[in-house]
Amino acid sequence: MARRKNMKRRRVILGNTFRLIRENGMDNVSLQMIAEKSDISKSLLQSYYPHKSKLISDIVRNLFNTLDKQVNNYEQIEHYSSYAHMKAFIYTIVVLGMHDEGLDRIISQAFTNNETLDNWGSMPLDWVHDEHLFDDINATKAELESGIAFVTIGVGRLYYDRKKYHLTAEDLSNYATSSLMYSFCHCSPDEIDQALKDGHEIIETADMESVHQAIYTMFDGEKEIIS
Repeated sequence: MARRKNMKRRRVILGNTFRLIRENGMDNVSLQMIAEKSDISKSLLQSYYPHKSKLISDIVRNLFNTLDKQVNNYEQIEHYSSYAHMKAFIYTIVVLGMHDEGLDRIISQAFTNNETLDNWGSMPLDWVHDEHLFDDINATKAELESGIAFVTIGVGRLYYDRKKYHLTAEDLSNYATSSLMYSFCHCSPDEIDQALKDGHEIIETADMESVHQAIYTMFDGEKEIIS
């Protein structure tokens, strides 16, 4: 019973933090604001989340988990390669940030803050292992992990500067996927071209309104959360 109450309160805190950051930006949200929004004292809030960085990390982890479930529901995705799957996942993250100012604040924070970037960087590796996405590729574990770390940091930098370089969501997802395939996984140009083409076909089937709604409501009700 105590554990259920604990998780319910965490859900409320995370949901309120998520909404406050979407509305105001990370730098303009304090622990006191979150506590007041959650109708608890600041000291009680800090017994769950001593620092804002932990709150942001948990929000990013839940965002990542929700996106994973949504992308896995894209039509026919199971019939395409892991690289095409990766392109669709990156595209989804980027296009949501480009079209939702509130989500952009959170995604930008995840990509640019050192504390959250460390956690964000480990999430793709966990995702790859959990989904067994690259079990059959021609790369060592070290090459794959290095490649994913490289892609995570590179995409974050380009996402942050996307307007400067006039980059679209598909540009970013193509750069990330082809970099991993060519530089770390020893894929041929034909294999890369096919993966990018297949990834494009996947994202054309995506219902982005449904994805957006799933993220907007990820802390609602009895939905499973990570904390």
